[in-house]
Amino acid sequence: MLEGSITLEEFYSMLKKLALDAKFITDTTAVGLPVQRGENNLLVNKDEKASLLPPVPLLGGVRGGFYLRFPSWEGLGVGSAFCLLALVGIAQPAQATTNLTALNPGITINTFTECLNDGVALVTGQNPIDQYGWQYTIDSAHDGVDGLQVGGNAYEIYSLALKETADDIVVALNANMPLTGVDGTPADDGNIGWGDLFFNFSGQDFSSASNAGDLFAVRFAETNDSLVPNIGLYGDVTATSTTAINSGFSSIEAYNQHVATYGCNGPGCDPSLGDLAADSTYFEQNQSLNAIASGTYLTGLSFLSTAELSATGYDANQFAGEHTIAFKFSKSSICDRGFCQASEVTKSVPEPSGIFGLGIIGLVTATGLRLRRR
Repeated sequence: MLEGSITLEEFYSMLKKLALDAKFITDTTAVGLPVQRGENNLLVNKDEKASLLPPVPLLGGVRGGFYLRFPSWEGLGVGSAFCLLALVGIAQPAQATTNLTALNPGITINTFTECLNDGVALVTGQNPIDQYGWQYTIDSAHDGVDGLQVGGNAYEIYSLALKETADDIVVALNANMPLTGVDGTPADDGNIGWGDLFFNFSGQDFSSASNAGDLFAVRFAETNDSLVPNIGLYGDVTATSTTAINSGFSSIEAYNQHVATYGCNGPGCDPSLGDLAADSTYFEQNQSLNAIASGTYLTGLSFLSTAELSATGYDANQFAGEHTIAFKFSKSSICDRGFCQASEVTKSVPEPSGIFGLGIIGLVTATGLRLRRR
């Protein structure tokens, strides 16, 4: 017999004895099973049963560790004793956690500029959600209006994107217009900026939801003409138009007609509102509702830097806008009003038998025993 080797039959016998003397492994979650052998091993008597020694501190967040000591097989050339270190965590039963989701399919989110020179809408579930949790809508790049110039000007909106986390809703707008709007315009205050961002969870069209006070909305641009005083999320929202004081279009229909008359010709030149057609019946075409008229303040918002937005997985490279405006707000007030859906996520734990199997594999690998057949 070669030194440091045992027969296949002897190895099977050893595993059988180990299985009988190490049943405790099946009641734990094994993280790893390194094995030691050599002069520094703890000694036991030849026929002594396996036993547990006191816990040892472990790294990496493992909740507990024990040395399993079992007898050596004298004359087999495998050392005076084995010392099996089982890194174990206390097993937990499968548990179901409840997630609350606000951005369920069929919710419409939209915004217009203060003069209704462009707008964009996203309908949740209409576009795929990427690996980072973002869903995007892409607006026409040729329907922003600045006088007789149509497309690619200061009022062009390129995209609206949303992401939902466990606690927040994150919004990103890509456009040529900065958060502070455009100065030196014919508007009453000289500034044309962003309207407010509306969320419609009601299933109604926009005007019906507004008339019933069933909208949520975010005032995110401090320089705009919204009729609520503070930046943040509002509930019980009704909408109004600010186009008259911003030298804008009196209706969506008038905007569409202007783009059709003065815009480019060919594919991609028709006006659009992201996920909605520009003439969608979701909006009353003879209206120009773009700002909060009234509402109940619910919570503030936080703006994201370029680095913070990038860390969320947002893909900034696919859009041509000069500015990306990004912010987030807590979704708890939306959920508190019953607009979130609950879903259960079950976390499973390994089967005990599978754990013991891993332990045997770890023993075989770490010892480096060489088996031979008789």
